[in-house]
Amino acid sequence: MIILIVSVTSLYFPLNRKLTGGFNLSTRFDTWIPLWPVWVVPYLLCLPVWAAGLIWAAWKMDEELFRSFVSACLFVQVSAMSFFYFFPTYVKRPILTTGNWATRILQMIYRNDGDYNAFPSGHVYQTALICLFYNHLYPSYPWLWIGIVVIVALSTLFTRQHYLADPLGGLAIAWFGYRLGMYLFL
Repeated sequence: MIILIVSVTSLYFPLNRKLTGGFNLSTRFDTWIPLWPVWVVPYLLCLPVWAAGLIWAAWKMDEELFRSFVSACLFVQVSAMSFFYFFPTYVKRPILTTGNWATRILQMIYRNDGDYNAFPSGHVYQTALICLFYNHLYPSYPWLWIGIVVIVALSTLFTRQHYLADPLGGLAIAWFGYRLGMYLFL
């Protein structure tokens, strides 16, 4: 099951590099959001957290909750990949000149990550979906799960990897996927 989720998620990479044209969802509110390269740290920490979250889910969730989790993950991933393909969105990133260690890491991300697949934000929908299910599994820590999602959403904005609409779209699709998964199996 986890291999299926990873396989669908891997469609992100060819779409991110091969798409052209599309839409820029920048608004005037996005011009007010500062660039803070240090936010690259939580932005990158998502990657091992997602992997650990999938493994922990397979290990700790009961069969019904895990089926709900997998179905939600697949729904969200297929929906996002379809959206990326049929309604491509991109981000115009700032040109970074010399800077500190965080700026250099952010420059590396800009060089290696294409401009596409902006809406909905994958960082936000993957993190939010994991946190929604973990809130169900560990309900004593709601502020932890909310805090993680807020930090990740802010990291996508402060690194200028996304516009404001992108994390909002990520939250919406994660919530819908969670509700669907819970409806199907619980």
